[in-house]
Amino acid sequence: MTIMGKFSFVYVLGFVLMISMQNIAVVVAQSCPAAERDALLAFKAGITEDPSGQLTTWVATTDCCTWFGIFCENGHVIELGLRPDDASDNSGIYLTGPLGSSLFTLLELEVLDLSEMQNLTGPISPAIGNLTNLVHLDFRTNKLTGPIPSSVGNLKKLNWLSLGGNPISGSIPSSIGTIGASLNYIYLGESSLSGSLPNSLFQLSNLTSLFLGVSDLSGSLSPLVGNLGPTLTVLDLSSNSFSGVLPSTLGELTEVFLLDLSFNQFTGQIPASIGNIGATLFNLELANNELTGLIPPMFAKQLTGLAALGLENNNLTGPIPQGAPFSNFSVDSFTPGNPGLCGHPLPACTGGNRKKLL
Repeated sequence: MTIMGKFSFVYVLGFVLMISMQNIAVVVAQSCPAAERDALLAFKAGITEDPSGQLTTWVATTDCCTWFGIFCENGHVIELGLRPDDASDNSGIYLTGPLGSSLFTLLELEVLDLSEMQNLTGPISPAIGNLTNLVHLDFRTNKLTGPIPSSVGNLKKLNWLSLGGNPISGSIPSSIGTIGASLNYIYLGESSLSGSLPNSLFQLSNLTSLFLGVSDLSGSLSPLVGNLGPTLTVLDLSSNSFSGVLPSTLGELTEVFLLDLSFNQFTGQIPASIGNIGATLFNLELANNELTGLIPPMFAKQLTGLAALGLENNNLTGPIPQGAPFSNFSVDSFTPGNPGLCGHPLPACTGGNRKKLL
């Protein structure tokens, strides 16, 4: 072999070895660490039913980065997502067993989604506060119990917090408000949470959606709710036991398109300031409270984007504002209840109706 031929052979061999080493490095980089594999297997060991077969690929002798629902980066598990595919599974039960605490040792996790598993049980361990890289946390629609641990306040990168649809109980921990500007979405509704709303909740300056409906929450609605005005698009406090007057600062929620305060015990008048929300407001639900007085007449000119309205089962009086959009609402938006209301679509106002306003 000539010197040139030897040089070419060595060059090619070196190139092949370099490529092979790179491939090995990639494999090593993506290989699941033993501690993370064991944490996942400990979670699987508690599962008693898996009719969807979601955990069938979770086998100790294989790389956990290749398992269903697992995504790795830089040699660590950063995503665990087992949300069921309803299109292919009709069992109605996706995983049965305890949530446990082993998953909360996966310190590189950014996404933890076990939503709609139906039958995950037990408490949420305070160890969840160890997942300081978490961006997305979704446990909704299971059978988790006990309180929301205050350690969730450690999750400073969290964008999405969804624990609703569980019989979790206790109060909303004030530490949620310390998560800060990263938090955009909160769903804690359809639960057994009780007590008043912590004032720290209204410090979440970038919150876009706050779903707390269908729970056992109580107390007044703080005027601090207006602090959420620059970003909030959905405020749902329906079907709780909130009471007291509605704060005028609701009018500072100028980006909100759904404002649902129905099925509570709010008293006093509808704040005229709600009209300041303007055309953005699409759905206003105040039904089934103890509200009195007039429907602010300027709503007809201010809330021009209103397409859904619920005011029934209060004790409102006086004329219904006339003109779009109120001319498009049916009797069902105002009755039953509100015997003192008059004007389209209810019977016309009479002398008796007017006398009640004086």
